[in-house]
Amino acid sequence: MSVTGTATTAAGAPPAPHQPLTGLRVVEFSHMVMGPTCGMVLADMGAEVIKVEPIDGDRTRHLLGAGAGFFPMFNRNKKSIA
Repeated sequence: MSVTGTATTAAGAPPAPHQPLTGLRVVEFSHMVMGPTCGMVLADMGAEVIKVEPIDGDRTRHLLGAGAGFFPMFNRNKKSIA
């Protein structure tokens, strides 16, 4: 039996190519700009980044105005635990 073609995800998109940091697990204990930025880059490159937050959550989750997008932007592709 022969199968040809490419696999797709449930949404129909082709699977993501292998990323250089796939298989690496990082635990992030950071707050504000530089730490989350570093974790974001590692996660974007395929690392599993686990962000450890205070029980009431990272303070940047509640920023308003110009800072409102800070948390979702710099913490994308991460898991979070308190």
